Amino acid sequence: MSLLAASSEGGENWGATGPVCTVRPSPGAPVSARQVEERTQILADGTAITDLLTCQVYRDSAGRVRIAYRLGDGGGRSEEVGNLLDPVEYSETMLLPEQKIADRGTVPRSSAGFQVGLPVAGRALPKGKWNTQEEALGVRVIEGIEAQGTRWVATSEEQPALMAFRERWSSQALGLTLEEKVVGPNWAHTVKLQNLNRGEPDPALFVVPFDYTVQGQ
Repeated sequence: MSLLAASSEGGENWGATGPVCTVRPSPGAPVSARQVEERTQILADGTAITDLLTCQVYRDSAGRVRIAYRLGDGGGRSEEVGNLLDPVEYSETMLLPEQKIADRGTVPRSSAGFQVGLPVAGRALPKGKWNTQEEALGVRVIEGIEAQGTRWVATSEEQPALMAFRERWSSQALGLTLEEKVVGPNWAHTVKLQNLNRGEPDPALFVVPFDYTVQGQ
């Protein structure tokens, strides 16, 4: 895995992007958790600006995922949002509770299974040639779950002093990323799951409420 390939593009208003998907649509492992992200930008004068994004994540035994959060526009305004990822119906739905709107889209079927494009931890590295080294970190117990750790370190060929790294602790068996930290030349992004509960969530979380207007496909 390339550190560069795993990073997402980030604009000036980095804090306005949605949450990272740490709980993947995976059947047979229900879970509920609080997800906490810190996104830090280092300005040219050395000032650090940190955005905090928290959300609640749910997954049922069928593998359906709901991510509930408030998304800001960078101007002090925010709106409640819910993302429903359904690998059974192969659909992705954005819920806007304040407007009672559900924007539904069909996910194409492929041999790779259910694939949706959601934000990942980190930002794109500057253009150029980067050398990446991978290191296994062993096993840690996080929120009662054994997580395997991996670190990727990327070094710029043109500017050897320019480096970035990604450290991830995840359970492939449960389809969870428990912790992840990505640090670039002038930014840092950390993601953690907290208060993890492996009981079955409320089934109502994974369906569109009857009084919503459904748009899209």
